[in-house]
Amino acid sequence: MNPDEETAITMLGFGDSLTAGTPGYDPSYGGDESSQYGFWLLKSSKSEGHYSVSFVNQGVPGELAQLMHGRLERLLQQKRYGAVIILGGSNDIGWGYPVHAIFKTLTNLWSLASDSGARVVACTVPPIGSAFPDIQVKQEELNSLILRAPKDIEGLIVVDLFSVLADSDNLLRPTFDSGDGLHLSIRGYRQMGETIWKRISRLFI
Repeated sequence: MNPDEETAITMLGFGDSLTAGTPGYDPSYGGDESSQYGFWLLKSSKSEGHYSVSFVNQGVPGELAQLMHGRLERLLQQKRYGAVIILGGSNDIGWGYPVHAIFKTLTNLWSLASDSGARVVACTVPPIGSAFPDIQVKQEELNSLILRAPKDIEGLIVVDLFSVLADSDNLLRPTFDSGDGLHLSIRGYRQMGETIWKRISRLFI
């Protein structure tokens, strides 16, 4: 498709450190741009001729989903986005929040983005590199809820990141691990970005 014939669309990547690109990249300080899934999402889109797609990285390392609503609301008031990719909940699990509370928070974020007119991309929580049964059980419960996300949220698309990043033991594959068991390597962020693009590329057809 000729770029001049396309409708420009700006995507918002919203979440915590896994959106920011930790440890290699931070939206506030920079770093290796390939250490963020948005870099690979855009690379995938351009390889298919979609030059009108842009990406805004609004990942904040360490942020709890419980604290994201106000920030997302402000971002949506400042700019109109064609798609909002939301990834959160990992930190909430680590801090011991109940799964039902985390899911309710995510549902509110999805609804907020949908009400702005954007297509909403809800991502499952990625695996971690070491076995912590309490955490893994909560991840499984939360991801199960996300995969059955409410059908009444208009424009909602679910992307299962857990399954493409996990090994046979449901742990983060070593090749996708940055070394701390929590954040992704460049190969991990590439897998993440390409997976999201593959799932949502039909929006541009």
